Amino acid sequence: MGACRWQRFLGPPLALALLGLAVAAGPVGATGEQATVAVNQTAFNPPCDDDANLIVPKMLDAAVAAYQRLGYGTTGYTGAQFTRAQILDRVASDWGFYVHSHGDLYRHPDGKRYTGFREDAGKCSGSIVYSKDIKAKRNGRQSNLVFISTCHSADANTTMPDAFAIEKVKAGQLAWNGPEFYVGYVGLQWDSDEWIFEQRFWSALADGKGVGAAFDYALKGAFRSTSFQADWWGSYVWSGRAGLIGGCQNCV
Repeated sequence: MGACRWQRFLGPPLALALLGLAVAAGPVGATGEQATVAVNQTAFNPPCDDDANLIVPKMLDAAVAAYQRLGYGTTGYTGAQFTRAQILDRVASDWGFYVHSHGDLYRHPDGKRYTGFREDAGKCSGSIVYSKDIKAKRNGRQSNLVFISTCHSADANTTMPDAFAIEKVKAGQLAWNGPEFYVGYVGLQWDSDEWIFEQRFWSALADGKGVGAAFDYALKGAFRSTSFQADWWGSYVWSGRAGLIGGCQNCV
C-alpha cells in the first residue's frame, strides 16, 4: 500500500460484499504479520506503587494470545525489555500494536504536546514514547489493529491514531475505511475497569464478532467507575485479522 491511505474506490456495499467473500474463502493474506504487545508492570507495582497490581501481567498474556489468534506474529515485552528504543525499533514494521502503561498528553522537546505513553524499562517513571516519534518511524505506513490501553489515549485531542495512519473517522456498518481499528480510553480510568473491558473485547473477537461489535459488547461490562469511557476509530465491520483484509462470521 505504501504511504497512501487504504484504497477506497469500492463503494460500501461492494466492500461489504467482498468481506462476505473473505468469510467463505477464509482469511485473506498470510499469517504472521508483526504485532508488538508492550505492558508496563514496574510502574504499577511496589516500590513504584503502594499496591501490588496482579492485573497487568494478565493484560500482557491476554493481548499476546488475542493477536496471535488473529494471525499476527506477536511478541510481548515487559519490564526491562519494554523500552522506548525497543518500541521505536519495532513499530515501523508493526501491523498490530498494543500497549498498557501510563499515558497522557505530554510536552515534546519540540515544545508541542502529543499523546504518549511511558516505557517500563524497570523504572518507576520511564521515558515517554510520543505519538510524534511513532509517526516518524512509520512514515505513513498503514496499521491494522491498534489498542492503546492508557489513560487519555482516546480523548478528543488524542494524536495517537494519526501516528498509526488511522483517521479519527468512524466508518459504520455500511461504510469501509480499510482494515483498521483503533481503541483507547477516555480520560482517567482504573486498571481494573480496563481489564474488564479488554477481557470482553478479546473474548468477542475470539467468538468471531467484528471489531465494532466486540467494542460494543466490551462496553457493556460491569465497571467500577460509572464514568468509564472508551472510544474507537476505523472500520466497524472488520475482523481485526492481520493483513490487507479479513472476514468474520458475525460482523454485521
